[in-house]
Amino acid sequence: MAEAHLNIGGLDVVLSGGDSVSLAMRIPGMMVFESRKSEVGTPSMEIRLDCSDLRPPTSGFRILHEFDIVDGQQRCHFGVDVDGTYYYTFDRHGLLRYREGEGVDIAMEGDMSALRFALWTAYGMMGVRMGAVPVHSSVVVCNGQSVMCLGESGTGKSTHTRLWLENIEGTSLLNDDSPIVRVDGDEARVYGSPWSGKTPCFRQEHYPIAGLMRLEQRKENTIRRLGVVEGFTALQPSCPPCFAHEERCLDLLVEFISNVIERVPVYRMGCLPNADAARLSHDTIIG
Repeated sequence: MAEAHLNIGGLDVVLSGGDSVSLAMRIPGMMVFESRKSEVGTPSMEIRLDCSDLRPPTSGFRILHEFDIVDGQQRCHFGVDVDGTYYYTFDRHGLLRYREGEGVDIAMEGDMSALRFALWTAYGMMGVRMGAVPVHSSVVVCNGQSVMCLGESGTGKSTHTRLWLENIEGTSLLNDDSPIVRVDGDEARVYGSPWSGKTPCFRQEHYPIAGLMRLEQRKENTIRRLGVVEGFTALQPSCPPCFAHEERCLDLLVEFISNVIERVPVYRMGCLPNADAARLSHDTIIG
């Protein structure tokens, strides 16, 4: 049986199975996070691939959320059965199953894009139980600190971080789509990941979070710090959407978000796509 180890978000991810292990390691960015076997005591996630005996649930399965993946090429259904086992079923190419404390089983059919999404999903299902969650955002690093730009697709997250890169000296990009946020003790940190959307930015680095910033397109540049309730509602939409559709996942997500906003200031920024917007957010958050 083939096996590969990765370190993602400071957690050991163990892939095991047949041909799909090598396919997974050919996904762009994945090799950056390859690691040796974890040290004793390191939190780990087990993802078993090529589970040919995995079958779709036949009874007692409740579909809680449906959505499209791989640029709309296939439909995914998220749900849970009477035993509390979670399933993601795909119209084509496969099935994912997660049982609490038992890791993830995946049966795919050689589709790299679908496998990439399945691995992201597997990480999210286990990571939220370890205080580590993929957050839809674009992240810049400056002076050893990170700033996370949140917002719906098309609101200008990548544009704003690009303006930092062009106008703020010493700035770099950590990830442009789905970095990992992890709460550990009194600190929240953001980690690079193999999932960076259309921007190939794969960095095995992590930094303390100086601020979270939800962007909105406006006719002038403004920024204000949010209170606890507004901060919660600013971060929640950027977390994996399926978590909001199942009670146990939602409880874990609420705990995670609460832990983050206790440690990190959250802002709302109305901005234009110009250099002044980058300077305003930098001066407010980083100083």
